[in-house]
Amino acid sequence: MGKIIVINPGATSTKFGYFVDAQEEWTKEIKYNGDEIKKYNVLFDQFEFRLNDILSVLEEKNIEKLDAVVSRGGLVGPVKSGAYIIDQALLDKLEFDPVLEHASNLGAKIAYNVLKKYGTEKAQAYIYDPVTVDEMIDIARITGLKEVQRKSIGHHLNMRAVAIKVAEDHDTTYERSNIVVAHLGGGSTASAHRKGKIVDFVSDDEIMFSAERSGGLPLKELLPLMKETSVKDMSRRLRSEAGLQSLLGTKDLMEIEERIEAGDHYAEQVISALSLQIAKTIATLSTTLKGDVDYICLTGGMAHSDRVFNQVKSYINYVAPVKRYPGEFELIALAKGGERVINNKETANNFQS
Repeated sequence: MGKIIVINPGATSTKFGYFVDAQEEWTKEIKYNGDEIKKYNVLFDQFEFRLNDILSVLEEKNIEKLDAVVSRGGLVGPVKSGAYIIDQALLDKLEFDPVLEHASNLGAKIAYNVLKKYGTEKAQAYIYDPVTVDEMIDIARITGLKEVQRKSIGHHLNMRAVAIKVAEDHDTTYERSNIVVAHLGGGSTASAHRKGKIVDFVSDDEIMFSAERSGGLPLKELLPLMKETSVKDMSRRLRSEAGLQSLLGTKDLMEIEERIEAGDHYAEQVISALSLQIAKTIATLSTTLKGDVDYICLTGGMAHSDRVFNQVKSYINYVAPVKRYPGEFELIALAKGGERVINNKETANNFQS
Protein backbone atom coordinates (compact mmCIF):
# COMPACT_ATOMS: atom_id res chain seq x y z
CA MET A 1 0.00 0.00 0.00
CA GLY A 2 1.57 3.28 -1.13
CA LYS A 3 1.07 6.10 1.37
CA ILE A 4 2.22 9.35 -0.21
CA ILE A 5 2.22 13.03 0.69
CA VAL A 6 2.35 15.35 -2.33
CA ILE A 7 3.36 19.02 -2.21
CA ASN A 8 2.92 21.85 -4.72
CA PRO A 9 4.21 25.27 -3.59
CA GLY A 10 2.88 28.27 -5.52
CA ALA A 11 3.66 31.97 -5.34
CA THR A 12 1.03 32.72 -2.66
CA SER A 13 -0.10 29.25 -1.60
CA THR A 14 0.98 25.72 -0.80
CA LYS A 15 -1.22 22.86 -2.01
CA PHE A 16 -0.63 19.42 -0.57
CA GLY A 17 -2.46 16.18 0.02
CA TYR A 18 -2.43 12.60 1.24
CA PHE A 19 -2.92 9.72 -1.21
CA VAL A 20 -3.11 5.98 -0.62
CA ASP A 21 -2.50 3.79 -3.66
CA ALA A 22 -2.81 6.99 -5.76
CA GLN A 23 -6.33 7.57 -4.40
CA GLU A 24 -6.98 10.92 -2.74
CA GLU A 25 -7.67 10.75 0.99
CA TRP A 26 -7.60 14.54 1.46
CA THR A 27 -6.05 17.70 0.03
CA LYS A 28 -5.52 21.14 1.49
CA GLU A 29 -4.47 24.57 0.24
CA ILE A 30 -2.85 27.09 2.58
CA LYS A 31 -3.10 30.59 1.12
CA TYR A 32 -0.84 33.52 1.99
CA ASN A 33 -1.56 37.17 1.33
CA GLY A 34 0.85 39.18 -0.77
CA ASP A 35 2.12 41.29 2.11
CA GLU A 36 3.01 38.18 4.09
CA ILE A 37 5.13 36.88 1.20
CA LYS A 38 6.69 40.23 0.29
CA LYS A 39 8.40 40.59 3.68
CA TYR A 40 10.76 37.78 2.67
CA ASN A 41 13.47 39.19 0.40
CA VAL A 42 14.94 35.75 -0.28
CA LEU A 43 12.69 32.92 -1.49
CA PHE A 44 14.16 30.27 0.80
CA ASP A 45 13.47 32.44 3.84
CA GLN A 46 9.89 31.16 3.37
CA PHE A 47 10.98 27.56 3.90
CA GLU A 48 10.51 27.26 7.66
CA PHE A 49 7.00 28.68 7.90
CA ARG A 50 5.75 26.79 4.82
CA LEU A 51 7.18 23.52 6.18
CA ASN A 52 5.75 24.11 9.65
CA ASP A 53 2.30 24.83 8.23
CA ILE A 54 2.35 21.45 6.47
CA LEU A 55 3.71 19.59 9.50
CA SER A 56 0.96 21.06 11.67
CA VAL A 57 -1.72 19.67 9.36
CA LEU A 58 -0.03 16.26 9.17
CA GLU A 59 0.05 16.14 12.96
CA GLU A 60 -3.64 17.02 13.15
CA LYS A 61 -4.41 14.28 10.63
CA ASN A 62 -2.39 11.70 12.62
CA ILE A 63 -0.41 10.73 9.55
CA GLU A 64 1.46 7.46 9.92
CA LYS A 65 4.67 6.42 8.21
CA LEU A 66 4.89 7.33 4.53
CA ASP A 67 6.21 5.34 1.59
CA ALA A 68 7.12 8.46 -0.38
CA VAL A 69 6.90 12.24 -0.43
CA VAL A 70 6.60 13.79 -3.89
CA SER A 71 6.89 17.47 -4.73
CA ARG A 72 6.41 19.57 -7.79
CA GLY A 73 9.86 20.11 -9.25
CA GLY A 74 11.46 23.52 -9.46
CA LEU A 75 13.69 25.01 -12.13
CA VAL A 76 16.58 22.56 -12.02
CA GLY A 77 17.63 22.95 -15.64
CA PRO A 78 16.90 20.63 -18.61
CA VAL A 79 15.98 17.09 -17.51
CA LYS A 80 13.98 14.20 -18.92
CA SER A 81 10.46 13.59 -17.66
CA GLY A 82 9.77 11.40 -14.64
CA ALA A 83 10.87 11.14 -11.00
CA TYR A 84 14.11 12.45 -9.50
CA ILE A 85 15.39 11.40 -6.09
CA ILE A 86 15.83 14.39 -3.81
CA ASP A 87 19.43 14.40 -2.65
CA GLN A 88 21.87 17.09 -1.58
CA ALA A 89 22.91 17.87 -5.15
CA LEU A 90 19.31 18.56 -6.14
CA LEU A 91 18.64 20.61 -3.00
CA ASP A 92 21.74 22.73 -3.59
CA LYS A 93 20.81 23.32 -7.23
CA LEU A 94 17.32 24.56 -6.37
CA GLU A 95 18.40 26.78 -3.50
CA PHE A 96 21.66 28.25 -4.80
CA ASP A 97 21.67 27.87 -8.60
CA PRO A 98 18.16 27.55 -10.08
CA VAL A 99 17.41 28.52 -13.68
CA LEU A 100 14.92 31.09 -12.35
CA GLU A 101 13.53 31.94 -8.92
CA HIS A 102 10.09 30.43 -8.42
CA ALA A 103 8.14 29.15 -5.41
CA SER A 104 8.26 25.61 -6.81
CA ASN A 105 11.99 25.61 -6.01
CA LEU A 106 10.98 25.28 -2.33
CA GLY A 107 9.19 21.99 -2.90
CA ALA A 108 12.14 19.61 -2.81
CA LYS A 109 13.48 20.92 0.50
CA ILE A 110 10.02 20.80 2.07
CA ALA A 111 9.47 17.23 0.81
CA TYR A 112 12.90 16.13 2.05
CA ASN A 113 12.13 17.39 5.55
CA VAL A 114 8.63 15.89 5.62
CA LEU A 115 10.23 12.56 4.70
CA LYS A 116 12.73 12.84 7.57
CA LYS A 117 9.85 13.09 10.04
CA TYR A 118 7.34 10.66 8.54
CA GLY A 119 9.12 8.36 6.06
CA THR A 120 9.60 4.63 6.53
CA GLU A 121 13.14 3.27 6.49
CA LYS A 122 13.00 2.57 2.73
CA ALA A 123 10.98 5.66 1.75
CA GLN A 124 12.34 8.28 -0.63
CA ALA A 125 11.46 11.86 -1.49
CA TYR A 126 11.12 12.81 -5.15
CA ILE A 127 10.34 15.65 -7.47
CA TYR A 128 8.29 14.68 -10.51
CA ASP A 129 8.06 16.22 -14.00
CA PRO A 130 9.71 19.51 -13.03
CA VAL A 131 9.06 22.78 -14.82
CA THR A 132 12.23 22.34 -16.89
CA VAL A 133 11.48 18.93 -18.45
CA ASP A 134 13.19 19.04 -21.85
CA GLU A 135 12.94 16.20 -24.38
CA MET A 136 12.68 18.45 -27.44
CA ILE A 137 14.12 17.20 -30.70
CA ASP A 138 17.23 19.14 -31.66
CA ILE A 139 15.85 20.88 -34.75
CA ALA A 140 12.96 22.30 -32.69
CA ARG A 141 15.43 24.31 -30.61
CA ILE A 142 16.94 26.34 -33.46
CA THR A 143 15.76 29.91 -34.10
CA GLY A 144 16.77 32.46 -36.72
CA LEU A 145 19.19 34.16 -34.31
CA LYS A 146 22.26 32.14 -33.39
CA GLU A 147 22.43 33.48 -29.83
CA VAL A 148 18.84 32.44 -29.04
CA GLN A 149 17.53 28.89 -28.66
CA ARG A 150 14.00 27.76 -27.88
CA LYS A 151 13.67 26.31 -24.38
CA SER A 152 11.25 23.97 -22.67
CA ILE A 153 10.06 25.63 -19.45
CA GLY A 154 6.39 25.34 -18.58
CA HIS A 155 3.42 23.35 -17.29
CA HIS A 156 4.93 19.92 -17.91
CA LEU A 157 3.57 18.24 -14.80
CA ASN A 158 -0.06 19.02 -15.66
CA MET A 159 0.28 18.58 -19.43
CA ARG A 160 1.97 15.18 -19.18
CA ALA A 161 -0.64 14.07 -16.62
CA VAL A 162 -3.39 15.07 -19.06
CA ALA A 163 -1.66 13.26 -21.94
CA ILE A 164 -1.41 10.10 -19.84
CA LYS A 165 -5.06 10.44 -18.79
CA VAL A 166 -6.50 10.95 -22.28
CA ALA A 167 -4.66 7.84 -23.44
CA GLU A 168 -6.00 5.81 -20.51
CA ASP A 169 -9.51 7.19 -21.09
CA HIS A 170 -9.39 5.74 -24.61
CA ASP A 171 -8.02 2.31 -23.66
CA THR A 172 -4.50 2.88 -24.87
CA THR A 173 -1.22 4.02 -23.33
CA TYR A 174 0.77 7.23 -23.34
CA GLU A 175 3.70 5.36 -24.89
CA ARG A 176 1.57 4.36 -27.90
CA SER A 177 -0.01 7.76 -28.51
CA ASN A 178 0.71 11.07 -30.23
CA ILE A 179 -0.95 13.92 -28.34
CA VAL A 180 -0.93 17.74 -28.35
CA VAL A 181 -1.78 19.43 -25.04
CA ALA A 182 -2.37 23.15 -24.44
CA HIS A 183 -2.40 24.48 -20.86
CA LEU A 184 -4.41 27.72 -20.79
CA GLY A 185 -4.12 30.10 -17.85
CA GLY A 186 -2.36 33.19 -16.61
CA GLY A 187 0.47 32.02 -18.82
CA SER A 188 -0.23 29.43 -21.53
CA THR A 189 2.10 26.74 -22.84
CA ALA A 190 1.64 23.73 -25.11
CA SER A 191 3.47 20.50 -25.87
CA ALA A 192 3.69 17.74 -28.47
CA HIS A 193 3.94 14.20 -27.07
CA ARG A 194 5.20 11.44 -29.36
CA LYS A 195 5.06 7.91 -28.02
CA GLY A 196 5.85 8.90 -24.44
CA LYS A 197 8.23 11.84 -25.01
CA ILE A 198 7.66 15.59 -25.15
CA VAL A 199 9.32 16.25 -28.49
CA ASP A 200 8.32 19.90 -28.96
CA PHE A 201 7.07 22.73 -26.79
CA VAL A 202 5.65 26.24 -27.20
CA SER A 203 6.42 28.60 -24.33
CA ASP A 204 4.22 31.41 -23.00
CA ASP A 205 6.06 34.06 -25.03
CA GLU A 206 6.07 32.47 -28.49
CA ILE A 207 2.62 32.31 -30.13
CA MET A 208 -0.60 32.52 -28.08
CA PHE A 209 -1.33 35.30 -25.66
CA SER A 210 -3.03 34.39 -22.38
CA ALA A 211 -4.63 36.04 -19.35
CA GLU A 212 -1.41 37.89 -18.42
CA ARG A 213 1.22 37.16 -21.10
CA SER A 214 1.70 38.82 -24.46
CA GLY A 215 2.57 35.71 -26.42
CA GLY A 216 4.46 36.28 -29.67
CA LEU A 217 4.69 39.87 -30.91
CA PRO A 218 5.82 41.42 -34.23
CA LEU A 219 9.41 42.45 -33.47
CA LYS A 220 9.33 45.48 -35.76
CA GLU A 221 6.46 46.86 -33.68
CA LEU A 222 8.01 45.87 -30.35
CA LEU A 223 11.48 47.39 -30.82
CA PRO A 224 10.35 51.06 -30.62
CA LEU A 225 8.55 50.32 -27.33
CA MET A 226 11.74 48.80 -25.94
CA LYS A 227 13.54 52.09 -26.43
CA GLU A 228 11.11 53.80 -24.08
CA THR A 229 11.39 51.49 -21.05
CA SER A 230 13.81 49.42 -19.01
CA VAL A 231 14.22 45.67 -19.43
CA LYS A 232 12.62 45.14 -16.01
CA ASP A 233 9.58 47.28 -16.84
CA MET A 234 9.21 45.69 -20.28
CA SER A 235 9.36 42.23 -18.73
CA ARG A 236 6.58 43.23 -16.33
CA ARG A 237 4.45 44.55 -19.18
CA LEU A 238 4.92 41.43 -21.30
CA ARG A 239 4.51 38.86 -18.50
CA SER A 240 2.11 40.41 -15.98
CA GLU A 241 0.20 43.23 -17.68
CA ALA A 242 -0.33 41.84 -21.19
CA GLY A 243 -2.83 39.46 -22.78
CA LEU A 244 -6.42 39.81 -21.59
CA GLN A 245 -5.23 42.18 -18.85
CA SER A 246 -3.85 44.62 -21.45
CA LEU A 247 -6.62 44.24 -24.01
CA LEU A 248 -9.64 44.27 -21.71
CA GLY A 249 -8.40 45.57 -18.37
CA THR A 250 -9.02 42.27 -16.58
CA LYS A 251 -7.73 38.71 -16.63
CA ASP A 252 -11.00 37.29 -15.28
CA LEU A 253 -12.46 35.25 -18.13
CA MET A 254 -15.85 34.88 -16.44
CA GLU A 255 -16.13 38.68 -16.19
CA ILE A 256 -15.17 39.01 -19.86
CA GLU A 257 -17.80 36.49 -20.92
CA GLU A 258 -20.42 38.41 -18.95
CA ARG A 259 -19.39 41.52 -20.89
CA ILE A 260 -19.78 39.61 -24.15
CA GLU A 261 -23.27 38.45 -23.15
CA ALA A 262 -24.10 42.10 -22.40
CA GLY A 263 -23.14 43.08 -25.96
CA ASP A 264 -19.43 44.03 -25.71
CA HIS A 265 -18.34 43.42 -29.31
CA TYR A 266 -14.65 44.17 -28.73
CA ALA A 267 -14.48 41.68 -25.85
CA GLU A 268 -16.00 39.09 -28.19
CA GLN A 269 -13.33 39.85 -30.80
CA VAL A 270 -10.53 39.49 -28.24
CA ILE A 271 -11.74 36.04 -27.11
CA SER A 272 -12.07 35.00 -30.75
CA ALA A 273 -8.48 36.16 -31.31
CA LEU A 274 -7.36 34.24 -28.22
CA SER A 275 -9.04 31.07 -29.51
CA LEU A 276 -7.47 31.49 -32.94
CA GLN A 277 -3.99 31.84 -31.44
CA ILE A 278 -4.48 28.76 -29.28
CA ALA A 279 -5.50 26.83 -32.40
CA LYS A 280 -2.47 28.13 -34.31
CA THR A 281 -0.24 26.93 -31.49
CA ILE A 282 -1.80 23.47 -31.61
CA ALA A 283 -1.43 23.39 -35.39
CA THR A 284 2.25 24.26 -35.06
CA LEU A 285 2.85 21.31 -32.74
CA SER A 286 0.78 18.96 -34.88
CA THR A 287 3.23 19.76 -37.68
CA THR A 288 6.10 18.49 -35.53
CA LEU A 289 4.12 15.24 -35.25
CA LYS A 290 3.70 15.29 -39.06
CA GLY A 291 -0.07 15.39 -38.65
CA ASP A 292 -0.13 12.00 -36.93
CA VAL A 293 -2.09 13.16 -33.88
CA ASP A 294 -4.39 10.91 -31.88
CA TYR A 295 -5.81 13.51 -29.48
CA ILE A 296 -5.73 17.25 -28.78
CA CYS A 297 -6.32 18.28 -25.16
CA LEU A 298 -7.15 21.64 -23.60
CA THR A 299 -6.42 22.02 -19.89
CA GLY A 300 -5.81 24.79 -17.34
CA GLY A 301 -8.24 27.35 -15.96
CA MET A 302 -9.41 28.83 -19.25
CA ALA A 303 -10.39 25.38 -20.53
CA HIS A 304 -13.51 25.73 -18.32
CA SER A 305 -14.87 28.21 -20.89
CA ASP A 306 -17.31 26.63 -23.35
CA ARG A 307 -16.81 29.61 -25.66
CA VAL A 308 -13.03 29.15 -25.84
CA PHE A 309 -13.24 25.36 -26.09
CA ASN A 310 -15.82 25.38 -28.87
CA GLN A 311 -14.02 28.06 -30.88
CA VAL A 312 -10.65 26.28 -30.62
CA LYS A 313 -12.33 23.00 -31.55
CA SER A 314 -13.93 24.56 -34.62
CA TYR A 315 -10.49 25.62 -35.90
CA ILE A 316 -8.50 22.49 -35.14
CA ASN A 317 -10.90 19.53 -35.04
CA TYR A 318 -9.77 18.55 -38.55
CA VAL A 319 -6.40 17.47 -37.09
CA ALA A 320 -7.67 15.17 -34.33
CA PRO A 321 -10.46 14.86 -31.74
CA VAL A 322 -10.34 17.74 -29.24
CA LYS A 323 -10.78 16.78 -25.57
CA ARG A 324 -11.17 19.00 -22.53
CA TYR A 325 -9.59 18.50 -19.07
CA PRO A 326 -10.26 21.84 -17.35
CA GLY A 327 -8.30 22.97 -14.31
CA GLU A 328 -5.10 21.35 -13.17
CA PHE A 329 -4.23 17.83 -12.07
CA GLU A 330 -0.88 18.45 -10.44
CA LEU A 331 -1.50 16.82 -7.05
CA ILE A 332 -2.89 13.61 -8.52
CA ALA A 333 -0.09 13.65 -11.12
CA LEU A 334 2.49 13.76 -8.32
CA ALA A 335 0.73 10.95 -6.47
CA LYS A 336 0.46 8.72 -9.52
CA GLY A 337 4.08 9.38 -10.42
CA GLY A 338 5.21 8.42 -6.93
CA GLU A 339 2.99 5.34 -7.00
CA ARG A 340 4.54 4.17 -10.29
CA VAL A 341 7.99 4.45 -8.73
CA ILE A 342 6.95 2.59 -5.57
CA ASN A 343 5.48 -0.23 -7.69
CA ASN A 344 8.57 -0.40 -9.94
CA LYS A 345 6.61 0.68 -13.02
CA GLU A 346 9.04 3.61 -13.33
CA THR A 347 12.62 4.00 -12.22
CA ALA A 348 13.53 7.17 -10.37
CA ASN A 349 16.45 9.15 -11.76
CA ASN A 350 19.45 10.56 -9.93
CA PHE A 351 19.83 14.28 -10.56
CA GLN A 352 23.03 15.41 -12.25
CA SER A 353 23.66 19.14 -12.53
